[in-house]
Amino acid sequence: MIPSLNLLVVLGFVGTAFLPPSAGAAESAAPIIVDMAEFGFRPATITLRAGRPAILRLVNRGQIAHQIETALFHQVPLTVTDAVLSIEPPALTVLRLRPGATARVRFFPQVSGRFPFACTIEGHREAGMTGVCVVR
Repeated sequence: MIPSLNLLVVLGFVGTAFLPPSAGAAESAAPIIVDMAEFGFRPATITLRAGRPAILRLVNRGQIAHQIETALFHQVPLTVTDAVLSIEPPALTVLRLRPGATARVRFFPQVSGRFPFACTIEGHREAGMTGVCVVR
């Protein structure tokens, strides 16, 4: 691993049933800033629209590493970018940011529902670092 890398991405696999309508459309979505810190997400509730492009700008404002895991990321193709790295995986399992790191996650939520998310570093979820993404 490159020492200067400030982002850890764990990839999974998903089929092509959730391909985005077009790559350019994601650029027109306004980013939703999600701050990560000891021990919470702000905002803890994120509301998105099904079939519309979404951009989450994750910012670790804490003093320790934090990560986000949600079933929503398992369902759709997405793009993760930051100053060091650009990845276009078929799906994302876990996204971890070191203190001070940021990342943009671009995707197209396709299914309405409530998708809980949490920091799955040991003890963080238990300390209250959870939230929900509502797709309408």
